Amino acid sequence: VLYPLEIWSLRLSRPDRLGLLYRSGKLAAAAPVTAGAGVLLAALFVTGETTGPQVLRLALTSGLVAVTAPFYEHLKRMMHLSERSGSAAATAVAQLVLSATGIGLAVAADLEPVVVPFGVLAVSQAGAIWFGLAAIRRRPVARVDLATPTVELMRSGRWLLVAGLGPAGAVFAGAALVSHLAGSDQLGYAQAAHVAARPVLVLAAGLAAVLGFRMMEAGAIRSATAGIRFWKVYAMVLGIGSSIYLLVVAVDWVGNPLAALLPRAYEVQWLVAVTIAANLLASLIRPARDELIGAGRELRVAQIDVSAAGGVVVVAALAGSLEAFAIPLGVLAFAAIQIGSYIPARKSLYAGIAADPS
Repeated sequence: VLYPLEIWSLRLSRPDRLGLLYRSGKLAAAAPVTAGAGVLLAALFVTGETTGPQVLRLALTSGLVAVTAPFYEHLKRMMHLSERSGSAAATAVAQLVLSATGIGLAVAADLEPVVVPFGVLAVSQAGAIWFGLAAIRRRPVARVDLATPTVELMRSGRWLLVAGLGPAGAVFAGAALVSHLAGSDQLGYAQAAHVAARPVLVLAAGLAAVLGFRMMEAGAIRSATAGIRFWKVYAMVLGIGSSIYLLVVAVDWVGNPLAALLPRAYEVQWLVAVTIAANLLASLIRPARDELIGAGRELRVAQIDVSAAGGVVVVAALAGSLEAFAIPLGVLAFAAIQIGSYIPARKSLYAGIAADPS
């Protein structure tokens, strides 16, 4: 419900959007709490005599993250939507500082390792939420009544849920196929390369946090000119940043700091380079997706993303021949299907609309 609420907020002026925070907590509290309870209940069914206590502690802490993470991300996105990106960045820094402090205290106190990762994450996110809300109170905003029934938000959210679950399920199925057909070693090489290539996805996520809502606004008001202007900025920064990173870490050489940290990523020559290229291509189409979401075409987004997810599974089925490359080539197939579908969908969105002078 939180993401559809953010989309609905585009109807408001930017300074007023934070006023929806007074409603979003009550509106969506059930979903993350239910998810957290679900994690704990699942753990109760899989615990054994020897692993039971450890699994329960892990389930409890991960269940807490299932509660804090949605609200933490929602708060930051609403700050960006309200043109308070500085506050969003400060909230993220607060979470980072709290995480580092929490890990240090956990090590000093010799806490059981199983509770540290998710436990520290949950506490740091909760602290960052408090910090962010305190920052908002320094420049208070008026409460905004939600003029849309909850059922309408849920109708939008169900297709966005499908759009998210499809690719996630394909990634899981693809990894299982690679492990079965090519062996766990090949899957390990691919996962290590994915870690090495992840900064491209982090950069894309950071850019999307600032520019994504502007792309959604462009789709909502059917402004192709505004959409392409922000898309150019997004693509330029992402392309330059990814290209520089690719030059440094593509292969194992003396100037590559990752070669010593992630040696398994470089066991297969050019695997990291192909993975970086795949992540870049998959990220470049994201603005068109945001435009369609802003225009209220969530169903079309779900259709495209689920279709693209099929490409991941098809390529993974060839892992007997492709081995570790089946993972990044699956991402390339995913990106190719998305590009081939989102570009025409975007043209259809703006068809017959005269270019605005802005």
